[in-house]
Amino acid sequence: MPLVIRLITGGLLLYSGWLKLGDLNNFANTLDTMQLPVLSTNPALLVLFAESFPWFELGLGALLLSGLAARPAALVAGALFLTFTLLLVTLRLQGFKGECGCLGPLLSSRIGWLHVGLDALVAGACFRMVFETTQKLKQTPNLKQ
Repeated sequence: MPLVIRLITGGLLLYSGWLKLGDLNNFANTLDTMQLPVLSTNPALLVLFAESFPWFELGLGALLLSGLAARPAALVAGALFLTFTLLLVTLRLQGFKGECGCLGPLLSSRIGWLHVGLDALVAGACFRMVFETTQKLKQTPNLKQ
């Protein structure tokens, strides 16, 4: 199961980052409409975040797909998707009616509870992978002679 979670999450992050890189202006505009506390008051920081975040997604996705540093990458991915979940819940409760921006221009839909649930599901799957892998490592006998 950890392999499946790693491949799906890694692929999702790679695809998401790639789509955002294809239309950085749209991604920055989507972030701006969300009126996020720090980004909405600092346009330069908003642009920097919009230009760098897709690269972060690409790197994290590549780590997950390759299996390099899989546990730490899954932990970071889980924290990232948990952050997305909390952000979307906050926006929904505030009555925000804007676009999600999750998959760049491919998924231009209003933020809904389905988005919240999917992000929570991916976060939970990532944390499960970290936990299962940690449990396997604890059960593996030490190979020292």
